[in-house]
Amino acid sequence: MGTKNNPGKFDCYDAAEPDEPMFVLLARDRLAGHLVSIWSKMRYGDHEAASVVFHDMMTKHLGHYQVTPDVPKAEEAMDCSLAMFAWRAKHRK
Repeated sequence: MGTKNNPGKFDCYDAAEPDEPMFVLLARDRLAGHLVSIWSKMRYGDHEAASVVFHDMMTKHLGHYQVTPDVPKAEEAMDCSLAMFAWRAKHRK
């Protein structure tokens, strides 16, 4: 784990290729802990645990975003996601 002042062992800024898209989640984001946990559980190969965390995230936070959607950030995140898919298809066959 890293912070702005103390980058971690797997610091994404240092490891990123020059044109590689990246997406940063901050602890203040209500979805961040869940999303990082899902990523971690997938990397462990524990897909059932990842599904449990996903369901927990949906249960706890779906109502907030149905009432107050964050469209500009969501659009930028979707653009980043699409750029990541394209980058990976081009650079990691």
